[in-house]
Amino acid sequence: MEDDEKIIVEAPGEEVGAEVYMRVISDVLSDLALGRVIEKVRVYVDVTEPVFIFVALRHIGIASVHLKDFADLEIGDYGKHQVLIKLNKEAYIPQLLEKLWERYGRGNITHEERTLIVVETPDYMDEVDILSEMIIDEKAGEISDRIVDAMLRIIPEGFRVRYHQMTKQYILFVASEDAIKQEWKDRAQTMLGTLLGGVSSNA
Repeated sequence: MEDDEKIIVEAPGEEVGAEVYMRVISDVLSDLALGRVIEKVRVYVDVTEPVFIFVALRHIGIASVHLKDFADLEIGDYGKHQVLIKLNKEAYIPQLLEKLWERYGRGNITHEERTLIVVETPDYMDEVDILSEMIIDEKAGEISDRIVDAMLRIIPEGFRVRYHQMTKQYILFVASEDAIKQEWKDRAQTMLGTLLGGVSSNA
C-alpha cells in the first residue's frame, strides 16, 4: 500500500502542512521499522485550536522476523573464520547490529557496505545456521516501545498534554498545549471507528 493510501493527514487550511506531516510520519515509521506493524494512519491537526490527533490500526498476528527472512548467509572465503550476511532489505539493520554486537562483540562485526555485514567468529560453521534462525523482530513489548517513540517524534513540539489508548488492534493519541477537550477525544473515536469500519477481513 502506498503512503498516500496508508497515511492520510487532515489539516484544515494547511494543505502544505498536511503533506509535510505525511512525509514526517512516513519517515518516522520507516526509521523505526514500523511499516509492517501499522496498517493505516489517520491524523487530524489544527494548530489554531491547538490539537493533534493520531489514530492507527495495527496488523494483528504478525509473525516474528528471522534473519533468513531478509538476508542470505554464507561462510567467508577459505581460511577466513567469517559469516557473511548479505541483506536483501535494510529495514532491520539497527536491530540486527544490536543483536550481533551483543552476541559477538563490536570488534568482530564489520559493516562497511550497506548490504553486507561480516561476522568474525571461530565457530563460523555452526554460527551460520544459528544466525539464520536469529529472531530480529519482534516482541510485543518492543513494538509498543517503538510506537511510543514514534508518537514522541511525530507530535508537534510543545504539545505536552496527552491522552492515549494503545491496544493490540489500534493506537489513539491526542496531544495539545492545552487541557485535552472531550470533543477532541470524541473526534479521535470517530476517526478510529471509521478506520475499524474499513478493516479488511484478513487484517
